[in-house]
Amino acid sequence: MSKIPLTDAQLKAAAPSIFADTPIEGVSDRYAFVPTYSILDTFRNAGYYPIMASQSKVRNTDNQGYQKHIIQFRSIENLLRPDANQEYADIVLTNSHNRTSSFIVDLACWRIVCSNMLLVPSHTFAHHSIIHSGFNLSKINMAIDEVTSHIPRMQEEIDRFKTIELSPIEQHAIANAAIDIRFRDIHKVQARDLLQVHRQEDDDATLWSVFNRVQEAVIRGGVKGYNLDTGKSFRSKPITAIDANLKLNKQLWNIAKQISNIKQPPTPAMALAA
Repeated sequence: MSKIPLTDAQLKAAAPSIFADTPIEGVSDRYAFVPTYSILDTFRNAGYYPIMASQSKVRNTDNQGYQKHIIQFRSIENLLRPDANQEYADIVLTNSHNRTSSFIVDLACWRIVCSNMLLVPSHTFAHHSIIHSGFNLSKINMAIDEVTSHIPRMQEEIDRFKTIELSPIEQHAIANAAIDIRFRDIHKVQARDLLQVHRQEDDDATLWSVFNRVQEAVIRGGVKGYNLDTGKSFRSKPITAIDANLKLNKQLWNIAKQISNIKQPPTPAMALAA
């Protein structure tokens, strides 16, 4: 993750599919091919610069160069003040040139202390999916405006998480819910392994700290367990696949949101805003 904007050359080295000049063979006549690189300046002109990019691994070589890719953008203000806040709101763009994804613009929270991206679920704040058919750049500008308009609400939600204290039972409940999502019922994993404290900033019982400990353990891997079918021990691997990473992040945020509503039921005004 770069603290300075990535150049087009650096983006191409990280995710060549961003710079595909044609779509994959076999697309219909209705498919309006819009190369991802052609909208990079749209984000830059809106004040958001790319700081990370990656692409999916492919099994079928026919997809190589057209596969799903992801770009993380940060505002120029936050780039110039990299240590001014504990969290920053970023924009995440997902797209492909093999018909597996439309343009998807999501809102994310980047936590400085652990260099960890927490992707916010679309139905909680904002998410835009722009199909290639009938595409034009104005839709990207509208998506950026809409997604960034929800940044204050995201920060309010995070501030709320920081005020909620969890009992040991509640902490284990969050960890066990995450285990159900990540490992399913064929793997035995202990909740305490997802709740381990790895840095002083997370050594408290607030929902925000517990959520971050669990999220980091699930996404970054290294959790010990054993397979109930085979009886073999294992250590979980990092979640690197784009789809799995995005999906898990959103599901984990939902868990935190659910317990926050249980601990501090939203007021009518908050419910209406949501």
